[in-house]
Amino acid sequence: MSELEYKHLRVRHKLDVAIVGFTTPYLQSEEDATKAGAELFDLVESQEVTKMVLSFDGVRFVSSSMLAQVIKLHKALAKAKGKLRLCNLSPMVRDVLRASQLDKLLEVFEDEAAAMVKL
Repeated sequence: MSELEYKHLRVRHKLDVAIVGFTTPYLQSEEDATKAGAELFDLVESQEVTKMVLSFDGVRFVSSSMLAQVIKLHKALAKAKGKLRLCNLSPMVRDVLRASQLDKLLEVFEDEAAAMVKL
């Protein structure tokens, strides 16, 4: 699998899992959320990724627009019989997921190592 360069994402692969992080701590503008979402979907489509660990390491804030992109990604991977796992959420991001009850829909793990188990 060749590595592509993305502006809003950091991507590396471990076996058949794409481990994806964000390049900015604030995912709050509609434009940034849309661009990051497009890059996530490009990764899934062009690299045929079906297993992804989405790390929020260093991310301090996410907007509802960015959460909508994550939900769309989750649905797309589920449709392809894949998996999406989230990890390294700051307390604020974790609270946002909990308040919106997205922690019941999405698989959330403490760190990358925990997210990689049996993926």
